Amino acid sequence: MPSDNAWLNDLTVVEIGSRVAVGGCGNLLAQAGATVIFVEPPDQRDNNKWRHRALFAAGKRSLCIDPANGDDPEILIDLIKSCDVVLISSDVDPSYAARLEDAWAADTIVCDITAFGHTGPMAGKAYSEAMLEAITGAAHTTGPADGPPVIAGVPVIEYAAAVYGAAATVAAIKSRSDSGKSQHIDLALFDCAVNCLGTFLPSHFGGGSPARVGNQHTMCAPWNAYRATDSWILICSASQSSWHSICKVMEIEYLKTDPMFETLAARVDHRDEIDAIIQEWVGQRDLAACMEILLEAGVACGPILKLDVNGEDVNLAHRAMVSEVRDPISEQTVRIPGAVIKPTPIAAEAMAHIPEPDADRAYVRSLANTGSGSSEHNTPGQPLAGIRVLEIGQYTTAPLACRHLATLGAEVLKIEPPEGDAARHWQPSNEGHSYFFVMTNSDKQSYALDLNDPTEAEDFTKLVASADILIENLKPGSLARRGFSRENLNQINPRLIYCAISGFGTDSAYGQRPAFDTVVQAMSGFMDANIHDGMPMKAGISVGDLMGGEVGLFAVLAALHGRRQSGLGAYVDLSMQDVAAWVTAPAWNNDIEDASTMVACADGYVLVDQADDLDRSDLSRTELVDKYTEEGIPAAPVLDIAEVAGHPQATARELIAWRKSETGTDWPLLGSPLGLSGTPPVVSKPIGQARRMSASEKLALGLD
Repeated sequence: MPSDNAWLNDLTVVEIGSRVAVGGCGNLLAQAGATVIFVEPPDQRDNNKWRHRALFAAGKRSLCIDPANGDDPEILIDLIKSCDVVLISSDVDPSYAARLEDAWAADTIVCDITAFGHTGPMAGKAYSEAMLEAITGAAHTTGPADGPPVIAGVPVIEYAAAVYGAAATVAAIKSRSDSGKSQHIDLALFDCAVNCLGTFLPSHFGGGSPARVGNQHTMCAPWNAYRATDSWILICSASQSSWHSICKVMEIEYLKTDPMFETLAARVDHRDEIDAIIQEWVGQRDLAACMEILLEAGVACGPILKLDVNGEDVNLAHRAMVSEVRDPISEQTVRIPGAVIKPTPIAAEAMAHIPEPDADRAYVRSLANTGSGSSEHNTPGQPLAGIRVLEIGQYTTAPLACRHLATLGAEVLKIEPPEGDAARHWQPSNEGHSYFFVMTNSDKQSYALDLNDPTEAEDFTKLVASADILIENLKPGSLARRGFSRENLNQINPRLIYCAISGFGTDSAYGQRPAFDTVVQAMSGFMDANIHDGMPMKAGISVGDLMGGEVGLFAVLAALHGRRQSGLGAYVDLSMQDVAAWVTAPAWNNDIEDASTMVACADGYVLVDQADDLDRSDLSRTELVDKYTEEGIPAAPVLDIAEVAGHPQATARELIAWRKSETGTDWPLLGSPLGLSGTPPVVSKPIGQARRMSASEKLALGLD
């Protein structure tokens, strides 16, 4: 249970909702030290999060409530009135949510995680994970280019909503602490899924028609799974330097100047040709030989980890990510994940404890009428107003976390090298600016600093001294080699919250091994959970990158809350492999069962719950969905990226936010899924060019 120095140790959370996202949200809040009351029915159930009861009850306190029995309803109402946060899912638990609507106190934070939220034409529809993957384009982007869409083997959208829900909850607590005013959180899985399309929407807005690419990448090449003599290996390249390293070790350096492969854009256009060349090299060697040669050259690569032996992975074991514990209900040993936030704010054994049903009834009674909230009463503003964030990040993880911090009111200063973030050059582009980069970095100020230059390193030192949060996703040790180790940063600013995001963690058995999203998906077990026709398959959406950035967002918000009590900063060592493994946990104990079917029709595919016919090319998607709906069978069309971007639900919730740049150009930016009712996130402007700090800017930033 929470220790005295845990970040959220002053918060009590009542978890009621049945969605997997609610269980995951409660899990993260518990990891950060909150006391989470796991409210469960008296009977054992086999749907939603209850199918994974051991997984989602771990680290929490159990209270069984029977709404029709004795004084249970009164106990629950008293508990809700005394708690800080209530987690519900009103779309799948409508009657439960209705009964409790008037129960929460004026200062209770209510986080309602539903499929579509409370506004828009789809509001109230209780779609499943599979149906959401279909209607949000996630399925359209997953699977082989010449095959049908594929539903992910684990509930990725539910988990994305879990993290965003936890982040929004802590942001709402921060706002309540500042103003004394509460608010509700309208957290929609649909919104979260659209936010996960960051590698596909750029192609759409650039005039393309993004679709499935198997294990390839839409904006980088070479990037694929290749078959060695004994196993599969993932090889990923996103820059000129990594491509040149591949050419050198594979003895194909003549390709460096070949017009078909000379630039990143050219390699993407000819990725099938380059894949054939690399496959020829890989196919002559076993996995170990390929790994040794490529890692020596600094090329991002990795094997595909089997879920049933993920505890044997050297790094997951080193970071205590897989625990075997006794389930009090089945009396069997089950595997549950360790804490993704490290160093963990609470004892590892507390998170691994699975309570017996109703084990904490007496404890819950002791909480009744203890009160919650803050004695401070100021004018409510953006939750992070006055907070300064430094970002040293490329590609997705750190930029994603900082983009959301900016929408919550933080001043985000993106620090780029003199040559700029590598993602600035990704195609497609508009007026010379990458769609991907602009969409990933909205609402930030960007400055170019050479940390190898003593004068500019001194400017960065002053920025650190003035900052509240630093998030970076460089290769482990990169900042330390420039004089900014964890210890040095703490000396400069003891109140700094420093979050380092990397593929395998700073404290890692893999040292400084490079990693990209697909490598992380492979080495976390995700691709093993997502096998299609015998081929391990990555998700189209960048699960490792996205979830790493989302957990980074939650971690720094939780640490910021902890700083209000302790006055001290914090260090977070975040591993994308840890986070991706955490997402696969519902499949660890053979608990995943998806009977849904992809049915081909005249204009695409429809996802159907238990369909017998795999081909209805005589009907359109709309006609087929209507047919199954009339029969009482859940069904959803598989939408492509253009259809999702223009969907009425996306429009109603402004998930694509058009904003003008400094030059007057309209840019499509990603709206926020953090549905705070009182202090809604604000998406205001595209990022500009990285510029050198002028004397006046240094003065304005407080550096002189």
